[in-house]
Amino acid sequence: MSKPAAARLPRRQGAKIYLAGSIVGQACALLRYTLLARLLGPEQLGLVAILILVSNFFELLSDTGSDRFLIQDSQGDRTEVQNLVQLVFFGRGAFMALGLAVCAMPIALMYHQPSLFAGLALLGLSPLIAGLTHLDMRRYQRHNDFRVEGLATLVSEVLSLAATLTAAFITHSFTAILYGLIVRSLVVVAISHLRAERPYRLEYTRDVARRLALFSGPLIANGVLLFMAGQSDRLMVSSLVGLTALGHYSAVLLLVLYPTAALTKYVAGIHLPLVAANPNSTAPEAAPELLAGRSLLLSVGIATGFAIFGPIAVWVLYGAKFVQAPFLIAMIGVLQTGRFIRVWPTTLAIGLGRSHIVMANNAARMVGIPAAFAGLALWGGIAGVVSGFLVGEFAALVTAVVMLNRARGLAWTYDFDRIAAFAVASGLILAGLASFQAHWTPGLVVSAPLFLATLAWLAVRERASIENGSRMIQRLVRRVA
Repeated sequence: MSKPAAARLPRRQGAKIYLAGSIVGQACALLRYTLLARLLGPEQLGLVAILILVSNFFELLSDTGSDRFLIQDSQGDRTEVQNLVQLVFFGRGAFMALGLAVCAMPIALMYHQPSLFAGLALLGLSPLIAGLTHLDMRRYQRHNDFRVEGLATLVSEVLSLAATLTAAFITHSFTAILYGLIVRSLVVVAISHLRAERPYRLEYTRDVARRLALFSGPLIANGVLLFMAGQSDRLMVSSLVGLTALGHYSAVLLLVLYPTAALTKYVAGIHLPLVAANPNSTAPEAAPELLAGRSLLLSVGIATGFAIFGPIAVWVLYGAKFVQAPFLIAMIGVLQTGRFIRVWPTTLAIGLGRSHIVMANNAARMVGIPAAFAGLALWGGIAGVVSGFLVGEFAALVTAVVMLNRARGLAWTYDFDRIAAFAVASGLILAGLASFQAHWTPGLVVSAPLFLATLAWLAVRERASIENGSRMIQRLVRRVA
């Protein structure tokens, strides 16, 4: 009798420090913005959000996926492949720095904030330095070794937080975020070189460049789509409502964004090598099924927890100036978990080498932009914008799953029960919060039992993922003990 699929999975090294780095990194980022909100107020936090928005635009526009190509490509261990990827990585950092410098003045004029000019120009130092990263730490992940990247993330985020807070106390300005980002890039580059095995070289190889171009082409086109779909909510809030409203919205969003960003990085990083090795299996313990199950369970759990504790956390962390209605906070939580659950189809698509599916996924998210304008007209305010983008996230999830099923030779409706479960759970969470906020007892009486029934169904459907996760936790507890 053959061994179960779980027993054949290769042994991971550094998974715990990689997870710790992801969690600590996002915790530091959340603490950074929490303290900046306390120290600087909503308007200055809005200016911080503008810096990050513009930086994200160039980051996504230049995302070739080259570091992931090292893991996915069958020849990713070869020196000439790594040298080319490092050349592309450095070029990306230089492009981002130049783009930020060129756009600094127009953006400062657009928002009538002259201080944004110097802030955006200096922000380019961070990606320029990061472009010098030694990608041995990514190549190690081909062999399920996550130790170096985990260490780099852990140390860089802690030092970045210290630099940001020191600058905030001295300057009392949104520019404090710049110091932290630059320090983070410096530390990551230093650790990547200190823990590297190979000499750092930049080299162009035509055959490798051709393969990388085929892999990266859809991802580069995907960058603009990803920015428009993922950041348009903040763009709409800042342009239609104002910088102060953007500060309020960003404060709530960041509370759920950073935990999900940590989980996205960890889930994608841990599963990508496993999925790439066996992308078509539908066995319960196979990597694609575990990826889907874990993503679904985590999404429902995060949306539920944020709906319950989010309103309290906003008041405790930010103060009364940032308090929002519980239903709106729950809507923002569901929106972000709708983005998080996409780690399942996007990681699987990259593992299959079908990067065009990632692009199609983000193209489908663009439905959220006209839907947000419709929501703004019908409902008004931030809630109307969020409702529209929720439509876009569900459209993208369905699109990606259908395309993946076709690529894997499965029925096009495969995994639709998972999508339906997430939609039902999200709807019941929002229905329960709306009933609670309106003091409508019948709504709570109906939504609560239905939500519990949905959780029970999920426990049965994702039994393999739950058991596998339980075994991982037990092993971790034994090692700690």
